[in-house]
Amino acid sequence: MDFKQIYKYTKDLNILYVEDDECLMQETGEILKTLFFSTDTALNGQIALEKYKNYFKKNNTYYDLVITDIMMPIMDGETLIRKIDFLNTNQPVIVISAFNDSSRLINLIQKGIDGFILKPISSLQFIETLQKTCKSISAQKKLSLYQKELEQKVQCQAKEIIYTQRISIEAIANMVEGYDDETGMHVKRIEKFTALLVNSYPLDVNCSVELKELAPFASLLHDIGKIAIPKDILNKPDKLTDNEFEIVKRHSQLGGDMLEKANNTFKKQFGKDSYLHIASNIAMYHHEKYNGKGYPKGLKGEEIPLCARVVAIADVYDALRSKRVYKESFSHKKAVEIIKQESGESFDPKMVEIFLSIKDKFEEVFHKYNDLK
Repeated sequence: MDFKQIYKYTKDLNILYVEDDECLMQETGEILKTLFFSTDTALNGQIALEKYKNYFKKNNTYYDLVITDIMMPIMDGETLIRKIDFLNTNQPVIVISAFNDSSRLINLIQKGIDGFILKPISSLQFIETLQKTCKSISAQKKLSLYQKELEQKVQCQAKEIIYTQRISIEAIANMVEGYDDETGMHVKRIEKFTALLVNSYPLDVNCSVELKELAPFASLLHDIGKIAIPKDILNKPDKLTDNEFEIVKRHSQLGGDMLEKANNTFKKQFGKDSYLHIASNIAMYHHEKYNGKGYPKGLKGEEIPLCARVVAIADVYDALRSKRVYKESFSHKKAVEIIKQESGESFDPKMVEIFLSIKDKFEEVFHKYNDLK
């Protein structure tokens, strides 16, 4: 036997050899032990199946190869193969068979066994079958390892891209909000408030898993349209004139249009919406009121996208709690009272109920992400 030729394919493999003839098992088993990294043996299918299961429990992987006889007591090879296939459909198997097992052997070949060796065992056939099968297994293991390394690299690069995207979005959002929050914590609080609300909202046709995942991040851009509003108006310490207020109100439309345009570009490239679609709805509609008296479209009730109804409460709570150039900060208790009073007017009653059930968490977030002294 040309052991050197086959050894380069077998040396790293672990196998299970099943044979009820003790003399043949001992003779062949000794040869297999010199070729493979490890070789376990069993005298029948029942013992082999238990070893197969225990091997997985111990190593969290299956044998690289199973070599089994067909005709055996207690549990034959055909039954063993069927039970192994139930546990692991990708298990490579070589069958050892006598000529009088031909019909069963043909049936197994049709089911996709990886090789077969006829009894009495021919040294040449034994080597050729092992070499062919183990070469294929070795190649598949190398391919799987390469694919795993590639997946890890892709995941790592994806995380870098997502992180870069996030810090870029936060930088833009903080630049927009810089006029009234020097610490840049406003957008961070809005994100956390939004997460609290959507995670407390039950899954339904309006609130999907995707919305729960994307709405908090998308909320960072809720006021992106203010980048186009004159800073002297945004920073004005006195009451805005009617004309100035109309100018400020434009930020919702400007932000929504800006983000939807970006989403459409993404959609043309990838055939689906990105988080920018949710961000657009938030920017466009978070100043709408449940009673239809908000802006820019005057939408009413559930005409307002859920993500915008969520951010409306988050944004107002934070505005009430924060000190601005035109007002002092309100207490948590006062802010809660105002939002409660506006249920069904400014805010979705269901969202107000959820807010009231987790209001203490809002206070915790506000203090945690508030660096203003």
